[in-house]
Amino acid sequence: MQSKNMADEDAIVLSFGDSLLRKSDMNLLMEPNWINDKLIGFCFEYYEREQFNHSADRIALISPSVAQLMRFASVEDLVVLLEPLHLPSKQYVFVPINNNSDPTKVGGSHWSLMVYVRSKQEFQHFDALKGSNQPVAKKFVDKLQPFVHAPRGKLKFIEMDCPQQRNNFDCGMYVIAMTEHLIKEFCECFSVGLIEVVNHDMVLQKRRQIESLIQDLAASDPSNVEHHLSS
Repeated sequence: MQSKNMADEDAIVLSFGDSLLRKSDMNLLMEPNWINDKLIGFCFEYYEREQFNHSADRIALISPSVAQLMRFASVEDLVVLLEPLHLPSKQYVFVPINNNSDPTKVGGSHWSLMVYVRSKQEFQHFDALKGSNQPVAKKFVDKLQPFVHAPRGKLKFIEMDCPQQRNNFDCGMYVIAMTEHLIKEFCECFSVGLIEVVNHDMVLQKRRQIESLIQDLAASDPSNVEHHLSS
């Protein structure tokens, strides 16, 4: 029975682009589970390929796996890793920040979001537990700066006011929800502020929306998707 349960957990639910989601990943969408890198990576890929493909020339969403590699990779490896993303041409670069300090393991205890805004020459850090990931995010700026071709002397790192989580497990969901909202602000002239939209209730609803989206994609041809997380 135990082997059968393990096999069920390992069953593939969805293959979407570079994202491969299993039943065990889907189960994390139920509270009070901590969202993993695979779910964040899937949402980032869906935003870039489908929901906001109209702005694909302006935005770059770096996957959690690539972001983690960036923290520990050599400059030579980073060139190979980042050149295909065409970061110097992007106006907005979104990076999920994780406080995992072990490059050999998947883990960490907190997610936050950093966004490079070219027009302002700013690295904006959005942390749902404000200040928790600031040291990691600041170090990440030094890694990313050469690859977005940002002038070092004018760069600013700003800890942004943003929605704050009520618990110790929703940080990844806040990264997903804040990313979606900020792309709407930057690329669709959405005028309602981040703090007015993203909150505990909205994040809880977003879990259900992502679950439904994955189920819909699994039941259809991904190349013909017309669903949106915010519908």
